[in-house]
Amino acid sequence: EEPVCVAIKHANPCGVALGNDIYDAYIKCYNADPVSIFGGIIAFNREVDVKTAEELQKIFLEVIVAPSFSNDALEILSSKKNLRLLVLPIKPTKSKYEIKSVSGGVLIQEVDNIEEKVESFKVVTKKQPSQKELDDLLFAYKVVKHCKSNAIVVAKDKVTCGLGVGQTSRVWAVENALNRSRVDLKGAVL
Repeated sequence: EEPVCVAIKHANPCGVALGNDIYDAYIKCYNADPVSIFGGIIAFNREVDVKTAEELQKIFLEVIVAPSFSNDALEILSSKKNLRLLVLPIKPTKSKYEIKSVSGGVLIQEVDNIEEKVESFKVVTKKQPSQKELDDLLFAYKVVKHCKSNAIVVAKDKVTCGLGVGQTSRVWAVENALNRSRVDLKGAVL
């Protein structure tokens, strides 16, 4: 429900950030992984405004998805060659099932619409997490459920610090997430 920006590369997020507004979310998302975002897809849950469009046009992107674009933002972004702008209204998924094609058929499975709440977390460590850590854990949980398994999300201040996705080993996923971090991980959650 907060303003969010997601950078996507090869069907996995490479940066996710919540912000005070859409511009703030984009800047945090970009800084989470300024390398992988290049040539990727950016998705927003709010209208793209002029200030954000001016930043978006500075790098090469393939697609920008948002519920709407201001007229001035459209003018700025439409001048970029080979950039696709998609207007996608934000609607909760009503379908109970998702369908994926597989070789020789289809896979039908229930949509993961489970809404985790901090109150349902079971702390199994001696150290009890602070409210800030719990908030970051909930944010990381929402991100990791959309990553290819094995997946690890390291987060701090509701911004991804490192992502380890699609690994055959959970250990490798952790190593990738920690090694890719561009920030001081003190106070981060995994």
